[in-house]
Amino acid sequence: MAHNMTEEEIIGLVESEINGSSDYMDSEISSQRERSMEYFYGEPFGNEEDGRSQVVVTDVQDTLMWMMPSLMRIFTAGDRVVKFVPEGPEDEDTAEQATKYVNHVFYKQNDGFMVLYNMFLDALMQKVGIVKHYWEEVEKTTTESYQNLTEQEYSLLQQDDELEVVEHQENVTITEQADPFTGDIVQVEEVFHDVTFARTSMEGKVTIENVPPEEFLINRGAKTLEDARFICHRSHKSKSELLQMGFDPDVVEDLPGYTGGADDITTSQEYMARHAYDSTDVYPNQAAADSEMVVQIYESYVKLDMDGSGISVLHKICHAGSELLDIEPIDYIPFSTVCPIPIPHKFYGLSVAETVEDIQLIRSTLTRNLLDNMYLSNNGRFQVVEGQVNIDDLLTNRPGGIVRTRSPNALQPIQTPSLQPYSFQMLQYWEDIKSGRTGVNPKTQGLSADVLKTHVTTGAVTAALTNAQGRLELIARVFADTGVRNMFKSIYNLIQRYEDRKKVVRLNNNYFQIDPSSWREDLDVDIEVGIGYGDQDVRLQNISNFATLIEKVGQQTQGMIQPGNVYNLVREIADEMGIKNVDKFISTPPTEPPPPSAQEQLQQVQAQAMMTQAQATQLEAEVKAKELEIKAAKLELERVEIEHDMAVKREELKLKGIELGFEMNSDKNIRA
Repeated sequence: MAHNMTEEEIIGLVESEINGSSDYMDSEISSQRERSMEYFYGEPFGNEEDGRSQVVVTDVQDTLMWMMPSLMRIFTAGDRVVKFVPEGPEDEDTAEQATKYVNHVFYKQNDGFMVLYNMFLDALMQKVGIVKHYWEEVEKTTTESYQNLTEQEYSLLQQDDELEVVEHQENVTITEQADPFTGDIVQVEEVFHDVTFARTSMEGKVTIENVPPEEFLINRGAKTLEDARFICHRSHKSKSELLQMGFDPDVVEDLPGYTGGADDITTSQEYMARHAYDSTDVYPNQAAADSEMVVQIYESYVKLDMDGSGISVLHKICHAGSELLDIEPIDYIPFSTVCPIPIPHKFYGLSVAETVEDIQLIRSTLTRNLLDNMYLSNNGRFQVVEGQVNIDDLLTNRPGGIVRTRSPNALQPIQTPSLQPYSFQMLQYWEDIKSGRTGVNPKTQGLSADVLKTHVTTGAVTAALTNAQGRLELIARVFADTGVRNMFKSIYNLIQRYEDRKKVVRLNNNYFQIDPSSWREDLDVDIEVGIGYGDQDVRLQNISNFATLIEKVGQQTQGMIQPGNVYNLVREIADEMGIKNVDKFISTPPTEPPPPSAQEQLQQVQAQAMMTQAQATQLEAEVKAKELEIKAAKLELERVEIEHDMAVKREELKLKGIELGFEMNSDKNIRA
């Protein structure tokens, strides 16, 4: 019968997994990492004797810090850590966009250099380097001020849910206006608003952060992150941070603060070893305000059968104490890990520090004995006849000092064994052992005097360098093909999933339009990880040789090499050389369309003929229309001339009538 799990059952199951993983960590892993950290800091071994040398050589620290510059140079020599390579022509645009934007997110939006630095150093010293990558919604508040807003404008701004009034002032203005109906001058009162709004909006981004190894838990028997039954990130969060993460305020308010129990991070062996060196261990709730009260929160990723169907689904469960803060199904694990010396079928391999710890102990012991011997040689012991030597004079050791004796043979030095050559040979022997294990030796650390000797051949130097480089490149390749690859694929997936709008990004002083919504959901790409300047020089030389080959082929084969091909080659060379703003120096060649086929040419001729016929018909129609317009104009002119003549004749008739009337009146007057 199906059964839905209750909150109590979920928390009980998660806490059971936490206890099992913590016991595994405390009993096996934590003690090893604690020892590695103490050796890295050069802490005393605990076998020191008063009055004897207590020096500690720092082989572990020296080895790791020699390897770090080379590893960082391998991954960060250029302006990108990875390059997405398309599988087909349809993926070229996506791969180019992804390469530019993913590296931008890693380097610019996050401190990518320090992420890699901390990740690699954790791995070399503490077995694994852990990085967490996730999409974070950040609440951003800005202020906006407006003056002289009308009632309508003010009302419209109030309808914006992201705006909240912070300051508001009304200004009343009285003006005289004419009444549109009566025409009378009246006084009109207008209200204007000076207001300041606080705009609160949510902005999302990819967040990448390092996880201290003691904060990370995984179930015993897990081989990889993918097959792990249980993974947990335990950390300290203030109540203010929990509220910003969106948890229920009522639940957060009742959470108990940090108590420093046995399961707390600050009581772990690794945490205490890390902070004991410089006494920086801090209890987080000392003198903390209520909002800054620290709570230990567990963010667990566990496969659960929530509905009793028999099928387990990965869930993200957040809880603190006995309170369940959040639970949701999830389809990915937001962690990437690297290990320098993986052991097959195990999650935890070996750190480089572990391979050097015994050498540090042995070389420290040898160095202590050598120093003690030198001290005794310079400050030897004496055999004295009791009562025959002034002891105060003997104990006052100063240059030119005298010792008073009562007989010539009352004071005799005790011979200290001289330093034997094999003592220094033993130191060199263990130095060679360390070199064989790690690849670190004086010849690979820098140019030494021995390298410049004539009897050391170039081949020998090259062989030594190659051997050391090979060991380092193996570690780099393991890092690249595991954690680094997974981290950048995860960044790509987060961008593709959550950034659903086009945006313009400034990359290398150029502006590019990025559209993550058009990226394929699961782009199957290879990720090229650089292997330092040497490998970069090899790639550049290969490309140059290829360019020479193309030039020769182009001279013999017409049409095989197009301007676009040459442009792409130049871009590739400039990219490998690290030259930015390539478009400043070369221009994209114009794209010429391919020549049309015979059928297309026939269709073009027919279309041209039809167009010519249509143009002729249109021209003929236009000519006829012009002729009709001319005829109409002529008719109109003739009509106007006729009307003008008739009007003149009418005027002449009127004049004649007037003259005739005048003559008749004159005759009547004469007769009268």
